[in-house]
Amino acid sequence: MSMRQTFMNTCAIVTAALGVIASTRAAVAAPLPITDAPGVRVQSFGVYDTSRTEVVAVTTPASFTVPVTIPPGARLLSAVTVPDRIWTTTVTTTAAPLRFRVLFESDGAAPVVLYDRTIDIAGQAADRRWFEFGRDLGALAGRRGTLRFETALARPDAAPGTLALWALPELADCAEGAPSLLLVTIDALRSDHLGSAGYARPTTPYLDRFAADATRFAAAFAAGPKTIPSIPQILTGTYFFRHRTTPGLAALLGPGRFERSRAIVNNPYVASWLGGERPGFQSVVAGDLDARAITSAALRWLSAAGRCRTALYLHYLDTHTPYHAPPRYARRFIDRDAKTTIGLTFDDVTGTWQNRYGDVDRTRIVDLYDGSIAWTDRQLGRLLRGVARRSRADRTIVVISADHGEELWEHGHFFHGQSLYDELLHVPLLVRVPNAPRGRVVEDLVSSVDIVPTIAAAAGFSAAAALPATVFDGTSLLPLLRGAPDVASPHQLIFATVSNAEPRSPPRQAVRTRTAKLVRDIEDGRLEVYDLMQDPREQRNLGSAAPGAGVLVKALDAIRQRLDGRGMQLRVRSTLDHPIAYAVQLSGDPPVPIVEPDRLALEPSDHIVVGEHSSALTVRGTLSPGDEDQVRMDVLAATGTLRVSITLDALPAPAGTLRIGAAGKIAEGSVDLADPALVGPPERAPTPGGAPNPGVVVSLWRAAEAAEAAPAIDPSARERLRSLGYVE
Repeated sequence: MSMRQTFMNTCAIVTAALGVIASTRAAVAAPLPITDAPGVRVQSFGVYDTSRTEVVAVTTPASFTVPVTIPPGARLLSAVTVPDRIWTTTVTTTAAPLRFRVLFESDGAAPVVLYDRTIDIAGQAADRRWFEFGRDLGALAGRRGTLRFETALARPDAAPGTLALWALPELADCAEGAPSLLLVTIDALRSDHLGSAGYARPTTPYLDRFAADATRFAAAFAAGPKTIPSIPQILTGTYFFRHRTTPGLAALLGPGRFERSRAIVNNPYVASWLGGERPGFQSVVAGDLDARAITSAALRWLSAAGRCRTALYLHYLDTHTPYHAPPRYARRFIDRDAKTTIGLTFDDVTGTWQNRYGDVDRTRIVDLYDGSIAWTDRQLGRLLRGVARRSRADRTIVVISADHGEELWEHGHFFHGQSLYDELLHVPLLVRVPNAPRGRVVEDLVSSVDIVPTIAAAAGFSAAAALPATVFDGTSLLPLLRGAPDVASPHQLIFATVSNAEPRSPPRQAVRTRTAKLVRDIEDGRLEVYDLMQDPREQRNLGSAAPGAGVLVKALDAIRQRLDGRGMQLRVRSTLDHPIAYAVQLSGDPPVPIVEPDRLALEPSDHIVVGEHSSALTVRGTLSPGDEDQVRMDVLAATGTLRVSITLDALPAPAGTLRIGAAGKIAEGSVDLADPALVGPPERAPTPGGAPNPGVVVSLWRAAEAAEAAPAIDPSARERLRSLGYVE
């Protein structure tokens, strides 16, 4: 069932119940059933960097009413705003000042004013935002009446017609007991730059204080070295998020679980990906928000929610390039006498890849990175103190981690996404759950895909009703959090992957145990093997001949096999009596991302070549008589044309070489991605339907289900990504 269907079903249930059940305690938050009326309509809307799944749009003056019986412990939750634009038209100078009021009306009693605010976006720039509010209704418990939501002109001479928005009002049961959730990810934060992990500089006094009151997982690793795929992996609990069978964290949100939910993020990749996941979160706030702005927005939202059960996800970006912490923090660790041209900010990622900076410059860059960490830590301290002041600390699941680390020239480079070494994968993971021991350090190997299973278990959601364990690659860390004796580590090894990160980074997969790591380059099949006990910085590649390398390869293949039969598959098969060299190139028209290539059956001398911006993929190899090669990939588009160019011994392949789908339909040079004939693996026979045997057959097919589409990045977001140091 979709989240939209769930919402509609919930509304139907609430509509039947309200006004009939007297003084019955509501079990969950319930969206009030608003129906369209003259001047009133329910729709999705995004304004002021906030997108909401449902709002009530009102053409002023207008009002809407809902009959209710107020249950014990109820709290009314909503938000109001006057948008500064309608589609592409800016209205900041023409919008009339509006008065928003909520009243409870009951027969024989004076109306009770629950909320009253005037918003004037033309006269007050500070009014150009959403105003969250929550009102406890305990004094009205058991009373039957009507909630009236009024939007009126605040000035009698104002012209009608200004658009007003109400966040879909909810009546929430805020009883004690069930925990709330605070999930924080910090972009590009290395584990070893935290004081609690032994870093010499005092970069994280507030996080260190939190770690002393929580559980610190000392051996936590991200499953990807950059924001995408790492954030989707975290929020779904799966390595291969494009082929997941559950929405992950989104399945924990909504009636009966975390009733009130919001994401506040500062990263265009995260914002774009959450755009497709937004049915999970009631609202997503995304924009160029520094750490102070994110913390302030979070605390305002928590204040409005009161003691209601909430799920709040925050993604901080200040530890990511460009480094521009406030001067007080930027200066904190620098050597003011250093002979460097770098000042108190740094944004030249391209220059670092061109070896433009010497040792003194590199030291200053690390100083600025640490200053940005200290600035973010200060704002996290504000956040955690605010949670405590709102009496939430002992009834909130708090998880603080990072999407990935940052390479600071350990392997000759700066930034992230380019490799699978520990400086990019080793991340902080601090967890505090109610009724668990505090101040513990767990040395067990854990993965970022364990976070959502842990949240589900700590929140008390049954596996059958919420998230079946079989759909996860991660496992719950709750036994480790509770310090149960003789608890076995949930992982003997963990997995990480990066696909087509940038032109400088070929797609790779890795597995890591406590003592060893294996990295496989997908393009050429080359293996890197490291003995982490003797070489923890991964400087000496022992290669495929290293002791235990074969075991690690089998472990990697076992995880990779979860992709078998999924996505797009390409197979080249020969029935010739002599070797033949081939090349098959795939490219989208218009260009589409072709990602997650994988070597299903290729010789070491065969190669996969990823095109610029992941817009093309070429497979090159040599087939012996009777041999076949096979690769898989994800083509992140449901429509369009896939161009297929095939050469055999450097000559264009003859007609009939390309076959698609289960029936082996002949295609000549192009494939319609929407063609249903593309679905299903073909038979092994190279001559379906009596077609002539060309000697080499190239088969292309895809699984019945499509891979998750790539997040949409608009031009302004692309410019912002370039300012953050991304060059793709």
